[in-house]
Amino acid sequence: MRKIPWGDLALWLPTLFLVYVFARQGPSKFSDSSGWARAFAAWHFPFWFRILIGVLETSAAVLLLTRRTAPIGAGLITLVMLGGMGTHIYRGHPEQVTSEVLPLALSLIVLRGRWSHLARLISRWRGGDPA
Repeated sequence: MRKIPWGDLALWLPTLFLVYVFARQGPSKFSDSSGWARAFAAWHFPFWFRILIGVLETSAAVLLLTRRTAPIGAGLITLVMLGGMGTHIYRGHPEQVTSEVLPLALSLIVLRGRWSHLARLISRWRGGDPA
């Protein structure tokens, strides 16, 4: 009888939540008429930066869908959330940092939980263990 990997299964809960959130939020950054367009303009970020964040968020959602690339996706979300927190603090709205806390915490959980998959992938790229 095969042992059920409960820890692995449990990691899918925060992972799928992040996929749901960022598969929706990433593409919404591409619209010039979105609230995000107005927010990025108010924060004095250039147009291309909003598009870059949209690409990073959408890419992160896709990368989260496999165990091997999930740590990369989680790392991207971590960076974007830290940048968002920094933006709120720098622009004088530290109370708005709360919107990034949950995705940041969940991305760190996924990053830590899937780290061994990324380490094996890197090892193969470097000519290490093929398993």
